Amino acid sequence: MKKQKPLQFKWDEDKAARNEAKYGVAFGEASTIFNDRHAIYRNDIEHSQKEKREIVIGRAPATKRHLTCFFTRVDGVIHIIGARLATHRERQDYKDNSDDKTRIVYQIK
Repeated sequence: MKKQKPLQFKWDEDKAARNEAKYGVAFGEASTIFNDRHAIYRNDIEHSQKEKREIVIGRAPATKRHLTCFFTRVDGVIHIIGARLATHRERQDYKDNSDDKTRIVYQIK
């Protein structure tokens, strides 16, 4: 079984400080949602004119907060552009995605 390489992250420190002041979300915390097995990944078509941008919605394990992170991938490195608390709709999408829909329940009589 091939061992998966650890994820690599980059971000602009000034942008990270502005993001944390505005939204209360540190990029370090946002980077933890990439390990969430229930995370939802989407293409950010609206903001992908110059480069392909993506969105991930997930739950930070340390704080249990649902976050939305905007990022690009370049040469295997994830470049975080912005992060904020997930909206109500995004949290609902996450919940719908994390329900165990394949679970089989047996009722024995």
